[in-house]
Amino acid sequence: AHCLETSDLYVKGARVWIPDPERVWRAAELLEDYTGQSKLRIQYEEAEEGTINVNEKTLPHLRNPDILIGENDLTSLSYLNEPEVLYNLKV
Repeated sequence: AHCLETSDLYVKGARVWIPDPERVWRAAELLEDYTGQSKLRIQYEEAEEGTINVNEKTLPHLRNPDILIGENDLTSLSYLNEPEVLYNLKV
């Protein structure tokens, strides 16, 4: 069985949650693969681009695919983390 590595999940186009002082969490997408670098380019859902500081321990939470948004059973989510639970409850 192939075990998913961090580099398999954090690739260009991966959907992530970025901590935000005003909104708590902001939806974004990676603009490049994570290969161990200390900064990652991202694009927020509102189209604004930015850069975040990262390392192996501070990578952003991954977002679920749209098909799982609003799911009643939280255990069916691919990624069960704080921003996903809050977003799903809001929806």
